[in-house]
Amino acid sequence: MGIRVREIVCLAVVLAAGPVCAPARAQVPVESPRKAFEALNALRVATGEVYYVRNLYLARDAVRFTFEEGKLAFLGAYNGRLTGAVFTGRGRVLALPRDPNEKQQLARFLGTPLLDQAFSGAYLRFTDGTAEELLKQLRESGAQAASEPTFAQDWDSTVANLNSWHSLRILTDWLAAEPRPYFYAGLLGDAGPFDVLVDDRRPEQVLIGQPRWISGERFYDVWSSFRRANAPGAVEAPFAPAAFAIETTIRPDLVLEGTTELTVRAVRGGERVVPLELSRFLEVQSVADAGGRELAFFQNTAVNRHEIAQRGNDALLVVLPAAVRAGEEFRLRVAYRGSVIADAGNGVYFVGDRGSWYPHFSGAANFTPFDLGFRWPRRLQLVATGKKTEEHEDADWRTGRWRSTTPIPVAGFNLGQYATETVEAGDFKIQLYASPVLEQFLQDRFRRQVTVQRFRVPSLGSTHPHAVTTLVEPELTPSPAALLRELGSDIADAARFFERFNGPFPYEQLAVSQIPSTFGQGWPGLLYLSTFSFLSPSEQQRFGLNARAQEQFTDIAPYHEAAHQWWGNVVGWGSYHDQWIHEGLSNYIALMYVDTKKNPDHTLNAWLERYRKELVAKEPGRSAPAESEGPLEMGYRLRSSQSPTAFDRITYGKGTWVFHMLRMMLRDPAAAAAAKSNPAGPDARFAQLLRSLLETHRGRALTGEDLQRAVEKVMTPAMALEGGRSMDWFFDQWVRATGIPRYTVEFNVREQGNRFLVRGTLKQNGVPESFIAPVPLYAAAPGGKPVLLGTVVTSGPETSFQFTAAARPKRLLIDPQLTLLCLTQ
Repeated sequence: MGIRVREIVCLAVVLAAGPVCAPARAQVPVESPRKAFEALNALRVATGEVYYVRNLYLARDAVRFTFEEGKLAFLGAYNGRLTGAVFTGRGRVLALPRDPNEKQQLARFLGTPLLDQAFSGAYLRFTDGTAEELLKQLRESGAQAASEPTFAQDWDSTVANLNSWHSLRILTDWLAAEPRPYFYAGLLGDAGPFDVLVDDRRPEQVLIGQPRWISGERFYDVWSSFRRANAPGAVEAPFAPAAFAIETTIRPDLVLEGTTELTVRAVRGGERVVPLELSRFLEVQSVADAGGRELAFFQNTAVNRHEIAQRGNDALLVVLPAAVRAGEEFRLRVAYRGSVIADAGNGVYFVGDRGSWYPHFSGAANFTPFDLGFRWPRRLQLVATGKKTEEHEDADWRTGRWRSTTPIPVAGFNLGQYATETVEAGDFKIQLYASPVLEQFLQDRFRRQVTVQRFRVPSLGSTHPHAVTTLVEPELTPSPAALLRELGSDIADAARFFERFNGPFPYEQLAVSQIPSTFGQGWPGLLYLSTFSFLSPSEQQRFGLNARAQEQFTDIAPYHEAAHQWWGNVVGWGSYHDQWIHEGLSNYIALMYVDTKKNPDHTLNAWLERYRKELVAKEPGRSAPAESEGPLEMGYRLRSSQSPTAFDRITYGKGTWVFHMLRMMLRDPAAAAAAKSNPAGPDARFAQLLRSLLETHRGRALTGEDLQRAVEKVMTPAMALEGGRSMDWFFDQWVRATGIPRYTVEFNVREQGNRFLVRGTLKQNGVPESFIAPVPLYAAAPGGKPVLLGTVVTSGPETSFQFTAAARPKRLLIDPQLTLLCLTQ
């Protein structure tokens, strides 16, 4: 597309005398958001303004671009503003993050702790001073513009494909009273396209990464993500929810029709674009303000590929008629319609896009009152978060209402043709919902007929035996509803166990509902559990589940999701760096409960050993252990095209180990006698830690720093390995870094009076020399329980020790009680 005369004049003036066009960070008049968005999307390379360039430079925080030699052209201007450019030729980008973990992540993907990549093409979009910088360098170099229609044509399809990712981000700045600089470079390197983003609206302003498709699965590999130097304080979202009122109709054909009224609070003033999330399978019909005035909105048009890979293409952005003041509250009414409920057959339904079936703000710590109204076919039952305040029938329909009794972070529902059961659990009830029959897929697997061929003696004159086919009667298919009371009793027992550590169950009731899938989810007062969790181990085995999968569905999932009633629904997490706390802790206390059942194969130690084995195992095609893919605080970034299972292995496995180590250090075996006065017994400090976190962070985010400070308040003197009341050593090594130590021991024994002097060296490798840890050493006792000699605090590759023992030890055992995540020989 050619540029208008006004744009050519503006560009020419800049080249002649410096930047005269509108300043890069000034607010731009926009008469119509929709027209401005369409115009920004329609921008193409300016055909007559192509420059041959040599050694142009751009610096964006820790990233340096050099356009060594090639052709550069700007996209056409809009409202006197240049917002993009393209380059074809030879270039190079360099970046050296300051954070050691980010250097490690670059090395994980690139083999070196810095970004040093050549590129042959670049697509740039910006709202900062990029245009002015490039124009100044062009002017100073004496570059002359040329007309090259083929250059522009070569870029047309790429520009048309990429523009919409950035147009709304640019428009957001133009509409804001205080724009926040934005710079994006899509670069074509030897290993394919990759991104460099510097965006002051992101908490971590600098992002470097690459989209990947592996075996039909989409990944986004985040090579590095960090705050820029001299960045302002924490970047808060511009808006936050204050209340939700959601009215939902589910039609007989399962189409969902909904209207959500959001009460929104402006966190910072001067903003006009409200970013929401809503399933891309729900089409927005309208958005209006409290007075009924229709508002401009954009649905599924402004999500870049990093965001798509992280949370899906579910963006809904609403444009306010005017900027709002900080602290001001206003209402939005969003109407939508679409199909997010799937029929799995036999009256079993699945609520897809379960986290985005209503418009909401992203984030795990938006605690808000919810008022949910539903209208659905009478033949079905519906369960939802909150307390049910009414339900009645009207012809072929049911209507009901649920309200949250306290602010909650999310709302969900489930529906189906259920059998029900109620189990009393002290101060609350557990209501269970499951289909009497399996979903169609599982039923077909169980009802598979077996063909048996029997052979008769051939008749006279026949050359081949005759085959007689017999159809064997299929076995009876199990019912997910058969074990409801047993499952409910187990969950009730687990909840009572959790109350010892977490305090009272936070809701008046807990609904447990079946879903036709292989995952679970813990909503406030509502659990989703896989159909497999409603089946007995023998029935799971008949389906073909291996032993580990059976244990996951039977011994962990129900209790893990129940633990999320506290960890995730009473307190949230601040960012992806903190999600491991809730997953690791929910998993650990679930395993603590399972340990009380005294099943030798499913003890806590058995699971800890499994997790350790998985952490040191290597993924296919990888040369390093899974644990080395990144520290716990990397969150979702651990999952990548190179290591698809690293997130699960590290978040759940190592996260479980971290809380186990904390519990073991806080444990007071001498307190066992006080169990009657303190139900937590020797775990009183651990229970104190958990309860304090729940009380101090109720209804808000819990971060890794918060957790460390809370541990430091209850730590014992033995935990102060660096002196003072600091747990830096623990969190620096186990949460903010990678590495599992490996220990070996050498020792000698000599008599010392009526005792024995044990001297030796504990050797530590596999971790940095600065790694410190309390390592208990035991003397092996033939046929008896190992005897603790003492604890060695490691300091470097070798640490000397000296203990005395009542009997001569022939062999020393390193941490046989599994109090430390380590490897031994």
